[in-house]
Amino acid sequence: MKTQEPDPVSLLSEAFLARFGSDWGKRLPEVARAIGLDIRYEPASSYDGVLLRITGVPRGIVVLSSLVREQSRQRFTLAHEIGHYLLPAQGVRAPCTRSDIENWSEELNPPERQANTFAADVLLPRETIHPYLQQSPRMDHIRAIAGTCETSLTATGYRLIELTSFRAAIVWSEDDRARWYKASDEFVRWIRKGQLSAETFAADCFKGRSVPDALRPVPATAWLFPKGLQERATILEHSIPMPRYNAVLTLLVISDSIEAWDDENEELDPAEFTINRKHWPTKR
Repeated sequence: MKTQEPDPVSLLSEAFLARFGSDWGKRLPEVARAIGLDIRYEPASSYDGVLLRITGVPRGIVVLSSLVREQSRQRFTLAHEIGHYLLPAQGVRAPCTRSDIENWSEELNPPERQANTFAADVLLPRETIHPYLQQSPRMDHIRAIAGTCETSLTATGYRLIELTSFRAAIVWSEDDRARWYKASDEFVRWIRKGQLSAETFAADCFKGRSVPDALRPVPATAWLFPKGLQERATILEHSIPMPRYNAVLTLLVISDSIEAWDDENEELDPAEFTINRKHWPTKR
């Protein structure tokens, strides 16, 4: 049987938390200096952060844009640049722009996505999120965790969905288009990217309409591809506007069965009932 290669991001984040403690995110400058990084601020408008270093030399400088006003965003950017500094095979990187930070799009180049995942892992340790994993995710949970960890709602939502065992997803939309999403392993279904359906609360946010500050049902087809769905199936949506970025952050939750199991659906893979199955239930 082929053994799965260890994930370098997970290995690094676990080692980092073991070395510096789960509260390291509140001691960022101290920790940065301990690993050989100096921090400087410049009024840069073309990037949020940049790592200056010579490959193979255990020293470097992180330059952060002082024009970024949100402290949670600046802290995440610093953690992101630390990821570039420590992750293997990252090399010398170009400056990281606003679109690189807190972005988990499949179109984003892998080193940037890895640095974002590292930052989320270490700023939002599992032990802090664990009390919220026994319940279906809610935006109130995301807000509470973000307040405790001093992180943004976007990064917090990503991390909660990464760890939850419930059928949930987080979606980032800009300019009335779904740009990327993170779904839990149990969510199973693909979310439609691109132009938002008029039946979503996210689309209402872009139109300046009032939307409920809670999970509310919308047609499942507003977010999901229709194949294999029950007729009139619904999904729970909670969308909040992010006007600074002309964006909307959306939490989706599947609380009931929405699949239509019939002869037209694909047959189950027999390998899923052997030791060769690809997806196993998890206990978090």
